Amino acid sequence: MMLGALVLVVLLALPASGSEVVSVERAQLFPDGGAVAVEVEGGCWLSERRCIRTASEIERLRAENESLRQQVGDVSFSVAVVALLAGLGAGFAVARLAN
Repeated sequence: MMLGALVLVVLLALPASGSEVVSVERAQLFPDGGAVAVEVEGGCWLSERRCIRTASEIERLRAENESLRQQVGDVSFSVAVVALLAGLGAGFAVARLAN
């Protein structure tokens, strides 16, 4: 994300030295090569280092999810039908015993 010059920023609180998150009350951004300003009211901005760490964590989680999906494998149709019938049978037996 390449944002150009930050024109106006009014901070709610000055960040401590080395802070990775900045609270923003109001700001105007001009994207690189863009003629249209983007106005932001409220929220927070992350430092570049924090953004990079967050992006790498998201990528790691996506890879982990994909590997878990591959490990699970597909459930065959017959197994699903047997599980459904066993559940229905157990429910019917419990209902019959309750009466």
